[in-house]
Amino acid sequence: MPLDAPAERLSANGSALADDVYELLARAIVDGRLAPGERVRDVEIADLYGISRTPVREAIQRLESQGLLEVAAHRYTRVTTPDESSRAEAVEYIGQLAGVAARLALRRATDAEIVEFAEQLDRVIDAIGVEPAQFTMLLIAVFRSLTIASRNRMLILTLRGAHVPVTRVLSGWIPYPDDPGARAESFRRLREAVIARDGDTAERIIREQHPLA
Repeated sequence: MPLDAPAERLSANGSALADDVYELLARAIVDGRLAPGERVRDVEIADLYGISRTPVREAIQRLESQGLLEVAAHRYTRVTTPDESSRAEAVEYIGQLAGVAARLALRRATDAEIVEFAEQLDRVIDAIGVEPAQFTMLLIAVFRSLTIASRNRMLILTLRGAHVPVTRVLSGWIPYPDDPGARAESFRRLREAVIARDGDTAERIIREQHPLA
């Protein structure tokens, strides 16, 4: 199993330990160290981190519920393989969620948060045409910040549950429009809307960038 042994044994207890194992496995799936179709064995993970199998099983159940692992009882547990429909659904989802979050965030954000959004969008614009995976991570970071600034607990809880699976299937995805110059202009317009606290325009631009399939 391509997981690195920790410098120190995991020291958390109970649900916190299961959370730690979840984070370790989720990160390995998202960055590709655990490849699609690869088997995941709870006993090996427990031995690697010097813990019991119980928190590992809890983490596996959580990853299964998010669609990152496929479990066949008494047969195998393996990393799922995303398909084009998964990506299309994630694009629809993030476009709708981020649009609503932007509308609320621009109404409720502090001045300092508005400045942070603009700086994040500057980094997104600078990354256009560079490395797709890096660009996607920067874009998801913007949407995460907007969701937190929405001050809407339901949106924030939804983000927490969907962040890992969405990040995985959108890795390397490029938003509309396809032309890099037009895409940069789209994000410059979004930045202007953010500075102006124009939630209607920001929501419309984000939805344009994530067209419904």
